[in-house]
Amino acid sequence: MHTSAVRRHHLLWLALSTALALGTAAHAGDMPAPGNANGDANDKTRKSTTLSTVNVNAQALAGGLMAVQDQPKQVSTITAQAIAQVPITADYTQIINSAPGVNSASSDGFGLTDASSYTIRGFSASEIGVTLDGVPVNDAGNYIPYASEYGEARNYESINVTQGSADLDMPDLGAVGGHISFITRKPTDHFNVYVGQTVGSNNALSTFLRVNTGAIGPVRSWFSISRNSDDKWRGGGDNNIDRIQAKSVWTIDENNSLTANFNLNREHNYFYMPLSKAQAAQYGYSYDYTTTWTPTPAGGFAASDLYATDATLAQASYYRLFQNPFKAWVASLDGEFKFGSNLSLSVIPYFQFGDGNGSFAGFLPLQFVNGKPVVQADQFTDGQYAVYEAYRPITYRPGINAKFTLELGLDNTLDWGIWYERSRQLEYIDGAYVDPQTGMPSSVWGDKNQLTYSNGQIWKNYSEYDVTTVKKFFVEDSWTFNDAWTFNAGVAYLHTERNNQFVLFPGNPDAADWTSYQNSDQRYHNFLPTLGASWKLDDSNQLYYSITRTFRAPPDAATFGNARIGLPAPLPESAWSNELGWRFTKGPLTLHTDAYVANMGNRTAVGLDPNTFINYYINAGPVHMAGLNAEGTLDLGQGFSLYSSYTYTQAKVKQDLNLPATTDTAAAFYAIHGKQFPGTPRNMAYLGARYSANGLTLNLNGKFTGSEYGDFLNSERVASNFTLNGSASYELPNFGVLHKPTLALNALNLLNRRYLMLPSSPTISAESSSPTYYVGAPRQWYLTLSTELF
Repeated sequence: MHTSAVRRHHLLWLALSTALALGTAAHAGDMPAPGNANGDANDKTRKSTTLSTVNVNAQALAGGLMAVQDQPKQVSTITAQAIAQVPITADYTQIINSAPGVNSASSDGFGLTDASSYTIRGFSASEIGVTLDGVPVNDAGNYIPYASEYGEARNYESINVTQGSADLDMPDLGAVGGHISFITRKPTDHFNVYVGQTVGSNNALSTFLRVNTGAIGPVRSWFSISRNSDDKWRGGGDNNIDRIQAKSVWTIDENNSLTANFNLNREHNYFYMPLSKAQAAQYGYSYDYTTTWTPTPAGGFAASDLYATDATLAQASYYRLFQNPFKAWVASLDGEFKFGSNLSLSVIPYFQFGDGNGSFAGFLPLQFVNGKPVVQADQFTDGQYAVYEAYRPITYRPGINAKFTLELGLDNTLDWGIWYERSRQLEYIDGAYVDPQTGMPSSVWGDKNQLTYSNGQIWKNYSEYDVTTVKKFFVEDSWTFNDAWTFNAGVAYLHTERNNQFVLFPGNPDAADWTSYQNSDQRYHNFLPTLGASWKLDDSNQLYYSITRTFRAPPDAATFGNARIGLPAPLPESAWSNELGWRFTKGPLTLHTDAYVANMGNRTAVGLDPNTFINYYINAGPVHMAGLNAEGTLDLGQGFSLYSSYTYTQAKVKQDLNLPATTDTAAAFYAIHGKQFPGTPRNMAYLGARYSANGLTLNLNGKFTGSEYGDFLNSERVASNFTLNGSASYELPNFGVLHKPTLALNALNLLNRRYLMLPSSPTISAESSSPTYYVGAPRQWYLTLSTELF
């Protein structure tokens, strides 16, 4: 989701940010603003024939931080065993931080906001596909994932990170650089209840309940409910998320089954302000939106005062005007059927819905008619009042993904299938009246008490209606030539159609001067081949190589944004990824290493027109990414084990940047050839130590993240950082109906380091416009008491 025509009254320097600039919060988008733990050790990891799993059959290692793999590309799996050691409400950006290649940033240790993001091998979060039980959950318009929406961590069976490229059968619309899949737990055969209660820093509170119904005839189900909250650790406001999840499996017979999944998320949060280096140095790392409101003078502000006086600057940064209420749900039905002895079908129809907003402070000229505020047609006249501007996206997203699997023999498997989706998004910015004396908005959801013009029409900055239709066909063959060699080859055809209707200032009484329209219908398509080979030298060593092409259409706002300022529509992004890997397993040591080269063309960058404040998109040129990923585990015996991962990433821009002239700006040249891509540290390392015996589990882990640039010219970078986290849990004896009662303590950032990380808004040159960054949370702790009942 995105904001394509945000109206702001202060002059913004024309900045360029890549798709890395994901925004600081859920559903605000581009909006400008200040394996199986119980598996047999001899089981061979395999890609499941189902669409919703990748390798849940993998044997878990290092307490679930790693799993045995045999695919001809890098895959990292984090299982429920490891997930149980993080705070009960942790979001997935925190959980995957141990995996090689992942540069994760989270502003809230409790995981209740979307003030988080990540890069993987230099690809941004919006360039990584994400699925929940086989359902795509990236935004259909701008591809951004929202970490807080994907349910409770305690309900995950595994999280799988594919660092290079997604599997052909994954329903990914914008996965240029990899894939992340969440698999929820299977219902148990027996009835049980799991409850967990957490308290912690900043008034953190979480109540979690999951009920497994057990087998009721051929049907097994579970459902969970939770309520989570905490106060922001800096600034004003709090975070609240209520969730309902459910899963039900109907085993028709040994060859056929239906699995229903449901995920409901309702949240009301406040934004964290990303900080520049200068802000952190001058005001400290706790600096945030102001908590003090400056009253508005009688008659409002003069237009010339906006963003030029202390009073208007204070109102423009008031925390109550930066909120993020949102509700979303996802429902799917996974059918697994077998026809005869060789042919099977996996089919997943699904539907998603989302509604809410990401708000920010704005100013509008208001007149009061019978005590009711009315927006004047000329929005740059005097009588300006602070208003609550809410970017509100409403999404309807049905789709279906189906795959046939034909066993051609013991050594050959043929997969083919289709993915179809037709999403609709209505997006607009409306406004709510703000009490001029207290700063309290009259409405925060954007669905009532909206400001109107004198003609009764609701004031909207813009209104955009998008219909995105996706068709994907794929076929892939996997052939095990002998005990040592396995080959796989396939191709997918991805076709994306974007139909866009855009209106700027609809309903304005002075339509001739203020209202304009832009419609478009764009089609993008490409063939995506993949080829892989695996050579098992012996029982301890495996070598593999793969090459894959990836592709994605431009964001949905690109066409009208470019057309308004006289630029051609941007080109689709595409990448060729090569991987060469070695896996070693012998005795207590398991090691996975992967060297890769990815050449990406037409990397999309977004600029902001300073006259209309509408985003436009340009080709920032090719980017060459190469590096080394490695992870390993060592079982020391007696309950002790070690896990470590290392990442070296080189992400080089391959040509200088020539910004074309627009109707409002002159052409510009920037010498960025050979520069490291913003938000891509060259070195990262993770080390974790674990002890587990006699009901006691202790974990201590540290993550080193090298320095990273905030601008394309590499003139500013934030320092490297090291964070140390720990957890301890003890399983108490059973008592009555209490089974496996467990007391767990999580401590994050034990050394209380203060640091900036991962630019949330990179720029071309830090000397001309300061990048802003995510802010690491200080030391935080969480105590959880959980148990199974009956």
